[in-house]
Amino acid sequence: MSPLAELLRVTAVTKRFQGVEALADIDLAVQEGTVHGVVGPNGAGKTTLLNVMSGYVRPDAGRIELAGRDITRLTPQLRVPLGLVRTFQNIRLYGGLTVLENVLLGQHTRARTGLRSLWPFPTPQERALRAEAEAALELFELAPYRSRRAAELPYGLQKQLEMARAMAARPRVLLLDEPAAGMTTDGRHALVERLHELRGQGLTIVVVEHDMDVIAKVCDHVTVLNFGRTLTEGPPAVVLAGDEVRTAYLGT
Repeated sequence: MSPLAELLRVTAVTKRFQGVEALADIDLAVQEGTVHGVVGPNGAGKTTLLNVMSGYVRPDAGRIELAGRDITRLTPQLRVPLGLVRTFQNIRLYGGLTVLENVLLGQHTRARTGLRSLWPFPTPQERALRAEAEAALELFELAPYRSRRAAELPYGLQKQLEMARAMAARPRVLLLDEPAAGMTTDGRHALVERLHELRGQGLTIVVVEHDMDVIAKVCDHVTVLNFGRTLTEGPPAVVLAGDEVRTAYLGT
């Protein structure tokens, strides 16, 4: 079997905040069509790494490449059309808009129509975008709530809505920041199934997550950070059972 193509690469990335090294010389390679987990105790640098990959934070040193293209200095808005899309640990939905409208907004980099697809006489392109948005709602089991305001949804469904909106941008790489946070046990099980389905469709996923059960079930490869440095990496069954990881999490 031929090796998988490397789709996203982080090379020697360093980031300091007021003299404190949040990331120190981080290397990370994400293979196409895989789920790559990033784990570590609080303060390890996980979200900072996701912010650097998505363009919300510029590194002090190092390089970010997407499909071989240097995107280090591109803004988040310029990375989205290239296929790099993310969700946030703190939900960033438009609470006053409906569930469907939030998903339609996720398509804004692909068409100039925006919410015009809700007009009574949409163009063929607008109808196609509307159909894609409806499919995203079905995938994340949000179709019954399409006309509800986003702010009215329970927290777990808001997390699902944020993922549905991200998928509306047709990502090549989806960056997920704590997708299981606040979800019930059933919600976490559904999330695992959904991520397996998305990977089966060829999507590449990077997931930052505290829930080790979710990481173990969905990830092909795991990178462990501690104090802004790479502690270890490899298959989840090996990495999560290692003494280094237990020490970093539990101090034992």
